Amino acid sequence: MALESNIGGMRKLLLRYIAGTSLCLVSTVARAQPTTAVEPGAVLSRTTQMLKELSQSSPSTVPDAVLNRAQCVVLIPAGTRRLRPGTVSCRETSDQWNTPTLVTFEGRAGSRRSADILIFVVTDAAVKSLRSGSLQVASSTKPLAPVAPKRAIPTEHELTRDVLTYEYAGHKLSASRIQGVVRQEKDAERARSDKALSDASKKITRQYLSALTSFFNTIIPTGIVVHHTAVLPDEGAPPRNEKEVDKYHATKGFEITCFGHVYHVAYHYVILTSGRIQKGRPERCEGAHAKNYNSYLGISVVGDFDSRDNPKSEKGPTQPNPKQMAALVRLSHQLMLRYHIPVSHVVRHSDIAATRCPGDRLPFGALLRELKTPGL
Repeated sequence: MALESNIGGMRKLLLRYIAGTSLCLVSTVARAQPTTAVEPGAVLSRTTQMLKELSQSSPSTVPDAVLNRAQCVVLIPAGTRRLRPGTVSCRETSDQWNTPTLVTFEGRAGSRRSADILIFVVTDAAVKSLRSGSLQVASSTKPLAPVAPKRAIPTEHELTRDVLTYEYAGHKLSASRIQGVVRQEKDAERARSDKALSDASKKITRQYLSALTSFFNTIIPTGIVVHHTAVLPDEGAPPRNEKEVDKYHATKGFEITCFGHVYHVAYHYVILTSGRIQKGRPERCEGAHAKNYNSYLGISVVGDFDSRDNPKSEKGPTQPNPKQMAALVRLSHQLMLRYHIPVSHVVRHSDIAATRCPGDRLPFGALLRELKTPGL
């Protein structure tokens, strides 16, 4: 009896041990599941592709004011898990970004789980939270919509938020109400994360940084600003072609990296005295021709049309010739149709800045009347 009792006790103890061991295994697996190892190169490649698609395919974009104010950007590729890996980069200068670091997002992923997530970190307080390892992303009752043709520019009040969020799916960008937390590893863990990314591929990292820079320099044109070139200081005469404008603007710090190329010319188009239209920077690339209006396309007509600066044509043509005006009307109309730009968004540089450009001798009223003509 004593032996049977001992055997029974041992059996109970063994069953208890097995049950406990199984519970430990289940618990360990449950805890380990969210931190499933991810391939850094794959995450970086997906976020790079995400940026390229947004720059080149999306019919809308993040408001220019948000892009200019964002200090960091978090990119989370689409996925079905509650815990999703992604990348973060922060500005070093206005046009330079640091190499990406791995992050995770845990929480409610907005209206579509199949959507990529973009999180723009705007304020110093939010950046501090991110760098300390944990940034809370709260759902907004009024998310800031992307910019599409004819949409008003965001107000200062709308840009006081710590974080602004968007989601991207099916070539469509939309405001998001995601809610959760972005976690960035600390110290030794972050060092291992950074090393994993750097080991992934230097080529992929370069492509990512190029795509990120291009994305922040990409616009959806919402208007047109008309300029005159005036004279080139070194030449004492108006430019003869777009290349001369580009060469001069290279000395002014107007360069931009967009779609993997560097452009210096501030305008999108230059109209020569022959009436020929020459391209400057691409239409989807942010201009450098009108402060706070660089989401507007810049068209510059060769000449100095200011009666005070150029009263007797010492600085080139004193007014646009008929070929130039015909080209200006034709080009403006084409751009208005392409981007659904209303006539009210066609302005002179002097309408939006303290300047006399494009001069009082450019017949701007006649241009607007032509653009309002039905069936032009």
